Amino acid sequence: MGTLYADRMFLSINGVELTDVESASVKKTDGTKTVPTMSRNRRNKGFVKGNREIDLNVVVAVQNKLASPKLEDIDYENQSVALTVEHGGDRYTFTDIEYVDDDQSASGVGAEGKKSFNLKALDYIDQIGNSVLFPSSLSIIGG
Repeated sequence: MGTLYADRMFLSINGVELTDVESASVKKTDGTKTVPTMSRNRRNKGFVKGNREIDLNVVVAVQNKLASPKLEDIDYENQSVALTVEHGGDRYTFTDIEYVDDDQSASGVGAEGKKSFNLKALDYIDQIGNSVLFPSSLSIIGG
């Protein structure tokens, strides 16, 4: 029997599922940079980490007769907003969401309309935590 891979991503904001999601992407970066040194072997000697940046992008299809989700109208300053992403065996909740910008477009006559939202988060929670790499990660720590 072959392996079945995830084909869809599900998103919800504060427990309300977003419908008509065409695509979604999450980028987490720690601003890792190499530390250059004047070594004899001409190799960098280590790394330094910056602050974690979490960028989220959600693209929804615009329906013909219904309004699209109004993520830009949420009161992010006075409410705690969380975005939960479920993709295969992964489930993450991104907390302290902040709206950045949105873009609405159609590529031409007869093309489907799309609305793209860019958001930022301050933190995330891995709600599943298990990974095929988890045992090897622990063995490296102990060894």
